[in-house]
Amino acid sequence: MATPARSLADQAYELLEGKLVTLDLPPGAQVSEGQLIDMTGLGRTPVREAIQRLAQQDMFIVLPRKGLVVTPVSRANMLHILEARKPIERVIIYRASLNAKDDQRSEIAAIARKLTFSHENFLEFLKLDQELNSMLDECAANPFATAAVTPLRSHCRRFFYGNSSQMQLSEAITAISTMARLIARRDYASAQKASDAVMAVLERCVASVGR
Repeated sequence: MATPARSLADQAYELLEGKLVTLDLPPGAQVSEGQLIDMTGLGRTPVREAIQRLAQQDMFIVLPRKGLVVTPVSRANMLHILEARKPIERVIIYRASLNAKDDQRSEIAAIARKLTFSHENFLEFLKLDQELNSMLDECAANPFATAAVTPLRSHCRRFFYGNSSQMQLSEAITAISTMARLIARRDYASAQKASDAVMAVLERCVASVGR
């Protein structure tokens, strides 16, 4: 079955989400709708829809008649985000462990292997982590869980990108690759425990920033 073409609004969302996560749109910056239209190269309607979606996810603050502010990054907020993310990830991990087909398990195992070599390359780690999340969402096939967790993951990637120089991610990379291998083996009970361990490691990484 052919993959449905992404709408222009989805394309605008992905472009803007990427620029927010990588701080091309830095926290606290004030921007206009026109600037974002120029930045994406897309029309007013899809960009406006993307802005509304990102504002609902607390990535933009809308100032009536004044434009937009990129939501500042906060360590306290990040700890709340991880607290909310933990139970949703458990649902996704459980369903992915049970539902993944053989070719998907092979791909998950391959990502786990690649992660073990990403300790010295932060951007590669973020790329692989996003690939793993997309694969797990596909395997879990629970659109409500995916919709709930997607903005939480975006906030996490933005925080880690902005604070990469202050965090040691080796423990997180090891925890994520371990979880992925357990999913690939269909060990759903151990994979759920490993998911909790990943969240605990990320909480420690966040708590370490600025200290």
